[in-house]
Amino acid sequence: MELRHLTYFLALAEHRHFGRAAAAVGIKQPPFSQQIKQLEQELGVELVERLPGGSRLTEAGYTFAEHARAVHAAVERARAETLRAARGEVGGIEVAALASSFTNVLPRILRVLRTRKPDLAVHPVEYLRTSDGVRAVLEGTADLAFGRPPLSTGRGSGQLLALPLMTEQARLVLPREHPLGNQPTVHVSALVHQQFVLTPLEERFPRYLHLACAAAGFEPAIACTVQGIHTVVGMVAAGLGIAVAPESAVVPGRLDVVFRPLAPTVLAPPLSLIWRADDRRASTAAFWQLAREVLEIEAEPVSEQEFDRRYLTALRVQRGAS
Repeated sequence: MELRHLTYFLALAEHRHFGRAAAAVGIKQPPFSQQIKQLEQELGVELVERLPGGSRLTEAGYTFAEHARAVHAAVERARAETLRAARGEVGGIEVAALASSFTNVLPRILRVLRTRKPDLAVHPVEYLRTSDGVRAVLEGTADLAFGRPPLSTGRGSGQLLALPLMTEQARLVLPREHPLGNQPTVHVSALVHQQFVLTPLEERFPRYLHLACAAAGFEPAIACTVQGIHTVVGMVAAGLGIAVAPESAVVPGRLDVVFRPLAPTVLAPPLSLIWRADDRRASTAAFWQLAREVLEIEAEPVSEQEFDRRYLTALRVQRGAS
């Protein structure tokens, strides 16, 4: 018994006429009648009563028609679900995300994704360090990750692909009452006697704050080192020091801190979306391609080494210009 036998039989059950049923499925009546006969012989029962003006189902035929419709519907559901899976519209995605990506970038992507692919479940998990997100992707506990350079693990090239999401400048984070908070732009040289709150330096590779301060002729004084940009902002609000943060980490609407541009411009480590180079799943492709569309990105994915190299080159250019 093949699926075409069920299709032919259901056409006959609907039209109750061999000629009209054959025309409905697109074959001539003699081979159509032969297919119905083969089905009856395989089942060992008479499914259709032949009449001078048409046909009608036997009692066995009515029973078989119910099951044939169920099988046919199941096949169509399987076909539809398979096509949806191939388009990355179903399933689940685990995303390792830095805290800064939760402020703006990730919510924008998820809003559109929920509208276009409501059955594709995305599970974001916050990671404090890019290195942890990279490890999760490489070990398979996350499908994609948001991270900042350095992405390369030094374990060989070509393991990851990175989609640059934006070129970012650093913003100075100040307590609301800080004297420098009244200035629309703060010169780096004005920070010479300030205490700084930092996140781990591997998240600031290659120490862009230190490079900016060195160009202004001083070494920044570190008040404390904490995990995650939200903790940085909280420590600044508590008066422990000032900080720098990428533009995408700026928290709008806070009343206890202010964010100010720096002069000269300080280049922040750019945010990227990363995934395994050998990941061929449609859901992974759907996510990064949607991110590219939502954020209006023209860049193409590159290797993690190339991503790091471009950032280092941009820093050298900036340092030479300053």
